[in-house]
Amino acid sequence: MTRVQSLRLRAITKDQAFGADFRFAEGLNIIQADNTSGKSTCLQAIIYALGMERAISTNLAIPLPFVMRERLQVERDGEYKVVLQSYVEVEFVSSTGSEILIRRDVVGGADTKLISTWSSRREDGSWDKKSQRDYFVLDPGAAVREDGFHFFLAQFLGMDLPTVSRFDGAECPLYLETLFNLFFVEQKRGWSTIQGPFPTQFSIQDLSRRVMEFLLDLDAGKIRRQRAELNKRIKNLTGEWQERRRLLDRSTVAQVRYSGVPATPTAEFAVNPSIELEIYLEDEWLTLSDAIKQIQEEVEELSQRELKRTEEVEPELQRRISEKEKQVDDLSGTYEALRTEFQALIEENRSVRKRLDALAIDLRRNQDALKLQSLGSTIGTDLEFHSCPTCHQDLRRELLPETSPEAMALDQNIAFIKSQQLMYKSSLNASDEELAELRVQGNALSGQLNDNRRELRDLKRALVRPSSSVDRTALFKAVRLQSRTERWEELREKADEVVDEMSAIANEWSDAVTRLKELRTGDDFTVSDKNKLLRLVNDLKDYLKDFGFKSFPADEIHLAADNFRPQVLVRDPDTEEVFEKDLGFEASASDGIRLKWAYYLSLLRLSVSNTTNHPGLVVFDEPGQQEMATRDLLAMLKASSDTHLSSSQIIIATSEQKTAIEEGMAGRDYHIESVEGYILKPISGI
Repeated sequence: MTRVQSLRLRAITKDQAFGADFRFAEGLNIIQADNTSGKSTCLQAIIYALGMERAISTNLAIPLPFVMRERLQVERDGEYKVVLQSYVEVEFVSSTGSEILIRRDVVGGADTKLISTWSSRREDGSWDKKSQRDYFVLDPGAAVREDGFHFFLAQFLGMDLPTVSRFDGAECPLYLETLFNLFFVEQKRGWSTIQGPFPTQFSIQDLSRRVMEFLLDLDAGKIRRQRAELNKRIKNLTGEWQERRRLLDRSTVAQVRYSGVPATPTAEFAVNPSIELEIYLEDEWLTLSDAIKQIQEEVEELSQRELKRTEEVEPELQRRISEKEKQVDDLSGTYEALRTEFQALIEENRSVRKRLDALAIDLRRNQDALKLQSLGSTIGTDLEFHSCPTCHQDLRRELLPETSPEAMALDQNIAFIKSQQLMYKSSLNASDEELAELRVQGNALSGQLNDNRRELRDLKRALVRPSSSVDRTALFKAVRLQSRTERWEELREKADEVVDEMSAIANEWSDAVTRLKELRTGDDFTVSDKNKLLRLVNDLKDYLKDFGFKSFPADEIHLAADNFRPQVLVRDPDTEEVFEKDLGFEASASDGIRLKWAYYLSLLRLSVSNTTNHPGLVVFDEPGQQEMATRDLLAMLKASSDTHLSSSQIIIATSEQKTAIEEGMAGRDYHIESVEGYILKPISGI
C-alpha cells in the first residue's frame, strides 16, 4: 500500500521563514484545526506536489491559497508579509517499501512545471543529493515519456496504466488525473458527486467505467481492452491484406487477371492459400497453366515449320493476311461494343451515386423533421396536410389527385428511404464489380488487338520482300508468343511471393478473429469480478448502516453494471414504472456525504482483501459537510480506524473539536495532529 510519510510546507518572506511539518502513520491520520486556519492548504499541497491540478479543475492555476503564493499573517488581524519564495515537499513510501521525496516550488524558485525527486538517503537519514532526478509535468508527454513526472509516478505506484480511446478515435493513457479523485476528496468540488468527479477535458470514452474497471482490477476491463486491441489488429491486418491485393492489381498486364483473392482475409485462404492467374485468350478466360500449354503447343508447331521462300508461300501469305484482317475487324468491333457498354455502365454508376446522395439528403431532412415534430414543431402537421418536408410542395397537387393518396408518416418515410439506400448500395456494388470485369476484358481485348495488328504488319512486310527471301513470319510469331509466356511466368512468381505474404496475414487474421469470438462468448465479468463487486456492495451497505444513512434502506442499494455507481430502484408514482436511479440524485444532501464516505472506504477496504489497483490511500478534506451530525462523523472516523484498514492509510482534515474527537475515539488506534492558529508558523531556518 502506498502512503504519505511526511508533508513539509515552506513560505519565506524578506525577514522570516514560515513552515508546517506533518508526519503520517499507517491507518487513520487526523489533521484537526479551526476553519480558515490552513488545514486544507496541507491537503492541497499534496495535490500540488503530485502535479494533479487537472484532476480538480481545467484551470491550471496553482491550487494553493494566497499564503503560499502572495502574502501571509502571523496572527489574525496582524500585518501581512509578502511571500518571496515557497515550496512543498512530500515523502511517499510505495507498496514495495521504496521511499521518495518530491519537491515542487510554488513561487520564487524553479518553474512550476518542474518537479524534483530524491530516491535514496544518507546514513544520517537526510536525502542524498546525488539521487536527485528532475521531471516535467502539465506538458504533453508527462504521462508517457521517461522525463515526465506522471510516467515516473505511475511506475512508483505500481500502476500499469491501460491505453483507452478518446471520442475523436485517438488513443491515450488512462491518465493518473482520472484516477486521483477516487482516493482524494478535496473540499471545493470533491463532495459534489458520489464517484469522482472525473476530469472530462481528456475526452476519454466511458471514462467512469474505464477508471473503475482499472481501479478494481476487473477482468471485464481487461477483456474489453483485449477486444479493442484485437479489433484494431484485425482492422490493421485487413488493411495490409488490401494493400497486397492492390499490389496484385497494379502488377497485372493487359490479358491477365488474378482470381481466388477475396476482398478481405478469410479462414479458407488461411487454410488453403492459393491465387489463380487467368488469361483472356481467344474470347475466353483460361487458367495460366492452360494458356501457357496452349501457347507452347502453338510455339512448338510454329518452330517445326520449314522455312520457305516468299514466292513459295505467297498464296498462303495472302490467305493469312485476309484471315488476319478479318480477325482485326472482328476484334475492333468487339472492343468498340465493349467500350460502349463500359461507358453506359459508367453513366449508370454515376446516376446511382447521385441517387444515393439525394437519398442521404432526404433522409437527413426527414430525420430533422421528425425531431422537430417530437419537440412540438408544426412540421408534422404540414405533412399530415400533404406538405412534403423535403421539397415543401403540396402533395395533393401531384399526379393522380383523384386517388387522394395519403402521405406516409415521417417514420415511414425514413424507413422507406433507408430501404431505398440499401437497394441502391447493392446495385452500386454490383455495378462496381461489373465495371472492374469490363475494364479487365477491355484491357485484354486491347492487348489481343495490338498483337493481331502487329502480326498483320509482319505478314504484309513478308509479302513485299524479294521472292528469294525466307519467310520468317512464323518465327517472329513464335518469338512473340514465347516472350508472352515468359512474362506470364514472371507474374506467377510474383503472385507466389504475394501469396506467401497474404497467407501469413490470413493466418494471423484467423487467429485474431478466433480469439475475439472466444472473448465475446458469455459474461465479461468473471467469477473473481463478481466476488469483488459483491464484497464492495456488501461493505457499502454495512458502512451506510453504521453512518446513519436514511434516504433508502441500505439493503436495497446495488451498483450499476456499467459504471459501478450506487443505485436504487425507484417507482414512479404516476406510471408505477420501476427504474434505476443514481443515489446521488435521490439521497438527501447529508446522506450524499455519508454515501461518499461509505463508497470510498469500501473501495479502500476491498484493496486490502483483494487484488486491485487502488493505492491504499484515502484523503478526505473536511468530511463534515452539510452540517453533519457529530455522531455520524465519529462513526466514519471509527470505521476509518478499523483494524481491517490498519495496513492502509486514511488522512482526514477536519474542524471538528479536538475534545469531541478524543472522546469519541477513545480506545481507538489513530494519529492526530492538532494545530492552534494558523498552520504556517514562524520557524528558524528553512
